[in-house]
Amino acid sequence: MLRNTKSMIFKKNMKTPLAILQLHSIHTSTQCYPHGRDPINYSKLLSSYLKSGDITNAEKLFEEIPKWDVVSWSIMIHGYNRNGFRRKSMELFSQMRISSLVPTSFTMVGVLVSIAGLGDPVLGQCVHGLILKYGLDSDFRVVTALLNAYAKCGNVVDSYRVFEQLENPGLVSRSAIVSGFVYNELFEEAVVLFNQFRKVGMVPNAATVLTLIRACVALESRRLCESIHGMVVKLSLVLDVAVNNSVLDMYSSMLDLDAATRVFEGMECRDVISWTTMINLLVCLEYASDALMLFRQMRITGISNDVVVVMNLISACAILGDLKRGREIHTQAIVCGFGSELPLTNSIIAMYSKCGDLDSSTTVFDQTAGKSLVSWTAMILGCVQNGCPREALKLFIKMRGEEGFYLDSVMLIGVLSASGELALLEVCQQLHCYAFESGFPRYRLVQNSLISAYSKCGDVEPAYNVFGQMGYIRDIVSWNAILNGYGINGHGEIAVTLYHEMRKGRENPDAATYLCVLSACSHSGLVDDGLVIFNQMVEERKIRPSQDHCGCIVDLLARAGCFSDASEFVSRYMEKMGPNAWRALLSGCQLHGNVGLAELAARRVYELDPEEPGQVVLLSNVYASVGRFQDAEALRASMKKKELIKNPGISLLNRIPYDVG
Repeated sequence: MLRNTKSMIFKKNMKTPLAILQLHSIHTSTQCYPHGRDPINYSKLLSSYLKSGDITNAEKLFEEIPKWDVVSWSIMIHGYNRNGFRRKSMELFSQMRISSLVPTSFTMVGVLVSIAGLGDPVLGQCVHGLILKYGLDSDFRVVTALLNAYAKCGNVVDSYRVFEQLENPGLVSRSAIVSGFVYNELFEEAVVLFNQFRKVGMVPNAATVLTLIRACVALESRRLCESIHGMVVKLSLVLDVAVNNSVLDMYSSMLDLDAATRVFEGMECRDVISWTTMINLLVCLEYASDALMLFRQMRITGISNDVVVVMNLISACAILGDLKRGREIHTQAIVCGFGSELPLTNSIIAMYSKCGDLDSSTTVFDQTAGKSLVSWTAMILGCVQNGCPREALKLFIKMRGEEGFYLDSVMLIGVLSASGELALLEVCQQLHCYAFESGFPRYRLVQNSLISAYSKCGDVEPAYNVFGQMGYIRDIVSWNAILNGYGINGHGEIAVTLYHEMRKGRENPDAATYLCVLSACSHSGLVDDGLVIFNQMVEERKIRPSQDHCGCIVDLLARAGCFSDASEFVSRYMEKMGPNAWRALLSGCQLHGNVGLAELAARRVYELDPEEPGQVVLLSNVYASVGRFQDAEALRASMKKKELIKNPGISLLNRIPYDVG
């Protein structure tokens, strides 16, 4: 009868509600232990099963125990918790209370750890009451677990109250309350509390320092981070690999390569996390070649790479545009058994796209099972980056039809870019509505993309409305986007006015700003404004003009027929004159029939870019415009002889036969 009763208690799948924490009592008779096993042997074997993760055999053994004592119950409670079955752990505790057994401090610690994992503050208060009832509130292990449980449940106030009731809190309790503050993102309070503990003689251990470093990184305080590093050195905690890795990660989060390098080189013992952190920092700073070199050094030391290392290497290849090495690392990832890792697969899709191999990117994407939103985003962005905006929109429509994903800001930016490239105004408007409904108006990158997309659709008014609504979240990219929008739509005067307004505000123009304004002046024929702004860039802002800047000025002067000024400018900035600047001069010569300068420009374009036939066509048109038809025909004939073919223009109709809303 007893065996049946006990089986019913255990086998009813723990259906007793968690709220059942009231005291119940049932009578169970004693019985001899079979098979020569005593309670100690049962407990040892039960603990062994649970530590190895063998829940099934542990449950079978637990059923075999003729009399469940507080030790066997407690071992099972801890075991369930250790293996992630926290709700089962709590249900088992409820069953234990029905059996009239009084929990020990060991039992209550296991229960409190389960509550911390579940994050249930009400359950925490119930168990707190039991702790007081059983007189376990003076046990520092139980109290420490209790304040940790409160903190993990988001109740940091009660957590601190429990801590204050400790008469002589030790290092573990103090570390736990600091950790609780950090867990609840009370970073400043955690640092203040730690400093108070230091004043009363607390000597932190590795666990305390790891927690404190998290707080300092979150506060983005370089001074605090350096202070923590100094304390780590002073307390000789640099011998702890985990602490060193945390310090290394701390400097990496600040993108401080010099400090991170010093820490890394000073480490006596490095594990895969140390190498991964350093490689990741180099990739983030786009020192891709150095990252690959560091990986080779890691392999020499005999440390095996993990999936995070491979992801960083894939990113490094994407930065370098090194398709060959990217393929090699992809192959190595498959050999190492990482091929099914979705985050890595997403990185591989992005890498192939950035290296210009859209076919391989598509192949990997199509073979990916259980695609995430990141997978679709990587593929759509890859299509946009490789000049296939229509394919990007088709993928977007397919995703909306097959998957139930909500768009995030990155996906929205990719689709807006595709819509802008195709000049699909209606699609941009639909996406704008979606962005508004989804709460993206405060996302700066989305707003900047909307400005660019509307501008490329030829409707600068809604672009300016978005710009105006951004208010304080505008950045330099926002200004550049609206300046470029007015420029490409032929509103150079408004672009110049906005430029002067920008200079009066808090934003300082950068090289991209000047390129947008100079291009606007060029398209609108604002010669004087363009020259003044170029001089401001060079003399006031001390920005060195690039080939594109020089190309804008040459185009501006050549379009206006100011060839003497254009020639003088070319002479002054000869080393900055790229092929596009000479093409701009050649186009201006075609407009005004300046044959001599056109021939010079054509020669320079041929020297800089001999494979491009465009200059031959332009020079031929110049000859034809002044009546030198024989010379024009001769140029065309030589072009055919050399099998040079000019890429034809494309006319794009602003219609697509589907709705992407």
